[in-house]
Amino acid sequence: MNEAELVLFNQIVTGRIDNLAPQRVYFFEALRCDYISIKVTTTLGDLDPVVTVTNPDGSLLAYQDDSNGTEDIHLRAIAIPTTGRYTLTISRFGYARGTTAGSYELLIERVGNGSAFGCALRYGDTVFQVIDSTQPEVFYSFRARMGDVINITMRRRSGNLDPYLRLIDSYNQILTENDDVPGTDNTLSMIEGFFIPADGTYYIQATRYGFMAGQTTGNFSLEIVEAENSGMGNSALGAIPIDFNTIIEGEITNDQFTRYYRFYARENDIITINMSRLSGNLDTFVVLASATLQEIITNDDISNETQNSRIADFRIPVTGTYYILATRFERNMGKTTGKFRLQLQSQGNAFEDVASDVRRILYGVSLTGNIDDITPEVWYTFYGEVGDVISITMDRVEGNLDPFIELYAQDRVSRLVSDDDSGGGVNNARVDRFTLGYTGIYYIRATRYSGADNPNTSGSFVLVLAQRFDN
Repeated sequence: MNEAELVLFNQIVTGRIDNLAPQRVYFFEALRCDYISIKVTTTLGDLDPVVTVTNPDGSLLAYQDDSNGTEDIHLRAIAIPTTGRYTLTISRFGYARGTTAGSYELLIERVGNGSAFGCALRYGDTVFQVIDSTQPEVFYSFRARMGDVINITMRRRSGNLDPYLRLIDSYNQILTENDDVPGTDNTLSMIEGFFIPADGTYYIQATRYGFMAGQTTGNFSLEIVEAENSGMGNSALGAIPIDFNTIIEGEITNDQFTRYYRFYARENDIITINMSRLSGNLDTFVVLASATLQEIITNDDISNETQNSRIADFRIPVTGTYYILATRFERNMGKTTGKFRLQLQSQGNAFEDVASDVRRILYGVSLTGNIDDITPEVWYTFYGEVGDVISITMDRVEGNLDPFIELYAQDRVSRLVSDDDSGGGVNNARVDRFTLGYTGIYYIRATRYSGADNPNTSGSFVLVLAQRFDN
């Protein structure tokens, strides 16, 4: 006997029966209340086929030799009694002792679904049932994958029924529910845009307001469909998690021109995002967005690489969740399609090598400090980008302090600039309009003038770091 072969609905499978192979075995997956059609058509030879279908437990579900006076087989509407794997065997009349032989085509189609209590549904199905005193609720099941976005609609068709819907997971937890859609006069209940949190089986409870104690009755229709942008990566709701230093592949099509990914980062993490074309004529475009989907930075083309995109050495401003939108040039108006590779890289945290006793300061922030014989200097650090024009001021607040400031490179050894008395007034220090030469960490040393004419001054001060845009 040959090994069983999987057959999908609406897929034509070809085979041959002869003396070397007097039968062929297939299997298919079906849900309770599916109605299926099975066609076996001889395409070559004098084959007289016989079809047998068995239930998951091995018992006979259906058998047929001839159909409507022909030797072809057509089982028109087989009701599936339980969810599971069904076995379909194609043989010839007389089996091993038969004499006919030939080639055939097999087609299994799902032609409908039942509406009975407990039936299993698929996306796109509509069922019709009744709610009354003897049947105040009806349950249906369906299989779903994480990231599916679904709509379930229960609509009154007769009577005074006030529809009520619940969606329940396999642990019997109510995930969401709905009584009335506003403006429908109690005729419609709808669960709209629900995001499936995990692969599994889910249950729909179709009932009425008040449940068992309710008084309304009538016929209803129930429909379950996939919403627009259903599936992992097709919306921010179903964004695909991506880890640092991993590679993910995806595809941009005209129907799905943006793919969504999400990651968690700490304040001052340095990241790089690369999006490169793998196939097609895709002109990549990559976006980094905040947790609220506000776009922070974008890139179309890497220099001299017109089909690839990169956001390089970006510093995360706030700890939290971020989104990557992998799309194409001109997005919904774009014309290019194809597969791509996405990589999220981490260069570590900008301040991970900074000593714990060094204070951090941001552009536009003022900090206070104190200089005396116990603390003759205070160190600060900040992150700057190449080309930034900055000013640093250190003004005395109390005491006889003679402020002195120095700006150092990231090695904390190479002094870039310093000042003693340029801040105006008496004994204030100022570095004015200094242009940063690289992107990265800088250090500020706030101390006191140590000349012989004014030694060992002390007192409090205010330090201000500002970015200048008035050059």
